[in-house]
Amino acid sequence: MPVHFFFFLCPIPDPDAFAEKKQLVESALRLRRKQEAPLTVPAVCADAEVERAVFEAHFETVDELPPAFYDLALEQYRMLTAATTGYEDFSFEERLASFYYILLDALGEHRAFVQATFDDRARYQSSFRTGVRSALRGLLTEDGLVPGTNQLVTGLWPVHEVLTEVTFALIRHWIRDETEDQEATTALVDKLVAFVAELVTFRGVSSGLNLAWHIVQHDSLGIGRLPIVGRLFSGT
Repeated sequence: MPVHFFFFLCPIPDPDAFAEKKQLVESALRLRRKQEAPLTVPAVCADAEVERAVFEAHFETVDELPPAFYDLALEQYRMLTAATTGYEDFSFEERLASFYYILLDALGEHRAFVQATFDDRARYQSSFRTGVRSALRGLLTEDGLVPGTNQLVTGLWPVHEVLTEVTFALIRHWIRDETEDQEATTALVDKLVAFVAELVTFRGVSSGLNLAWHIVQHDSLGIGRLPIVGRLFSGT
């Protein structure tokens, strides 16, 4: 499989290291649900059935464990796409859909935790937000997916920022979605992916702000009311 732009920026995680981190994070989240006492390294290691050296190989403090769940969701995305047969032949639309569905599936492993912590822990300045933006930038600027002339537009930071806001608004919609198996979110993802793919790969646009503004105008997630998007387009 070719080395894709995003994978170049963020190397594919080592499966053993990923499994160790996930085991520790799962234990931390499990202990949080079972007890009110603060987490401790010995308690987490005992629950995960690993030596303290395993913890120290990946984390410095026990407080890092719960928020690391979000970063592991992105690592899981990179591992799954790297292992998917024929992924290199996926279209932009298929890859964007894969990103959203893999991400939501990973977050869904602890949906209650995401519901309780997303706005405070991940929505704004976080490594998770940085990782989401990097993944989207990789998709928007990869040769063979997006026409070269369009990359003059899709490579601009306002486009990355707006699509990141769209993604986070989508996650917040999923958090509140009480339909069976979150069917409303699935329908929204399909419509959003088709719309963005059409703009990015077929119609072409004349400026980055034009593309971003189209996304804001036609999206049903209400991102135009969000602070960052509002500042981006306050003069448009």
